[in-house]
Amino acid sequence: MSRAGHPTAVDVAEQLDYYLVFPNLRARERALPPEGIVVEEFVLRADGTTSALDSAGWTAGGTWWSAAAFSRGLREDARLRARVTPVGRAAAQTAYRLLGGGDLLAEPQLRRHFLDRLDLPAAAPLNLVPAQATADRRIYRVLLAGELAAPGLAALRSGWRMQPFDRSDDAAQRIAGRTRRTLDGQTVTWTLRRIGVDLAWAVDLATDRPDDTSAHTLAPLLCRLRTEARGQGLIPVTVERLR
Repeated sequence: MSRAGHPTAVDVAEQLDYYLVFPNLRARERALPPEGIVVEEFVLRADGTTSALDSAGWTAGGTWWSAAAFSRGLREDARLRARVTPVGRAAAQTAYRLLGGGDLLAEPQLRRHFLDRLDLPAAAPLNLVPAQATADRRIYRVLLAGELAAPGLAALRSGWRMQPFDRSDDAAQRIAGRTRRTLDGQTVTWTLRRIGVDLAWAVDLATDRPDDTSAHTLAPLLCRLRTEARGQGLIPVTVERLR
C-alpha cells in the first residue's frame, strides 16, 4: 500500500477498476476459475467527486455487454458482491486469457465497450454528515460497500498511519481509525468508519480550507483512498462532498 499521506499525481484516466465474477460464493472461496470479468471507471469532477460510473462486462464464450445494471446491483446486493472479487489489471488479464479471451485490450480500447452510463445521485445513500462538519470546513465522503475483514482493516490502519481511537469518544462505536496530515499548508483529516445498517464503510475526509483552492491536492488523495480501500475488498459506491 502506498503512503496515502503523501499523494502523488494520479492519472485517473489511465486507471480502470477490474472485478472477477464467479458463478457462486463457493467457487470464489475455492479459487475456482471465474465466469467473466467486469471493468469500471468513475466519471470524476475536478474536485475528485464522482458524477457517474461507466462499465462493461465480459463472460467466457461470449462478447462484451453493458454492465450498468450489474454495477448498480454490485453496490446494492450483498449476494451479488459475494460472487465478485476486486482485482488489478494483471489478475484480470490472467483470468481473461484463461477463459479464452486472449490478450486483454488496452484501457483506451476497453472504454469503447462502455455503452450505458450509470448516473450517480447528487447525494450518496446513507448520507450521514459527520459531527466534525462545520461551515468553515470542506467535508468529502468516500462511500464503500462490502465487508472489511480484520486483515484488511489492519492494512488500511497501518497504510494510513491511523492512531489508536478511543472508543469512549464514539458512542456508536463505528469509528475504526483517524489520521491527520498537513498537505500544501492545509490540515487534512480522514476517518474510517462503519456507516448505515448494512455492510458499508465510509472514509470521511475533512480539510480546514473552506474554498475550492485545494482541489488539486484533494482530488488525487480521494482517488488514492478509494483505490486503497478497494484493494482490501471494498466496493467504491461514490465520492461526494458533504460540505
